Amino acid sequence: MKVGATLDPDLLSAVDGYVARHPGVDRSNVLDEALKLWFEREQDLAMERQIREDVKFYDDRDRVAWRELRDAAAARTFTKRR
Repeated sequence: MKVGATLDPDLLSAVDGYVARHPGVDRSNVLDEALKLWFEREQDLAMERQIREDVKFYDDRDRVAWRELRDAAAARTFTKRR
């Protein structure tokens, strides 16, 4: 899909310099790669935000009690009996 965009002149110069040094690469290739990297970073940041927001639910009283019960049951099950 073709789109139009206004770019910072310094960035456009950097893109054009890169394209000039790399035969077979054009502005579209560079912008596609830049947008993929941007989108990947946005996904990583969204995941970090979600983890930070969800962490407040990990230590509520019920979850702590459940972990203690689970760990005690596992210890009983997996401890060698003498």
